Amino acid sequence: MSSYIEKARARLYGSKLARDEAGLSTVEYVIILVLIAAIAIGTWQTFGNKVKTGLVNASTEFDSVKVEQ
Repeated sequence: MSSYIEKARARLYGSKLARDEAGLSTVEYVIILVLIAAIAIGTWQTFGNKVKTGLVNASTEFDSVKVEQ
């Protein structure tokens, strides 16, 4: 059984698929994209809440102003 495993490893490590590094850059780009998306979502949530609060405060202020005729 040990010889079967050794043959399988030799076949795997000797194959073009195991030596091919073209897919590595794609994986790196996906990782970077996920990190950017996570940062963007966090920023959007923080910034969005501040904008919402500001708009609510401005709306309340406008509603409280009486228009003189």
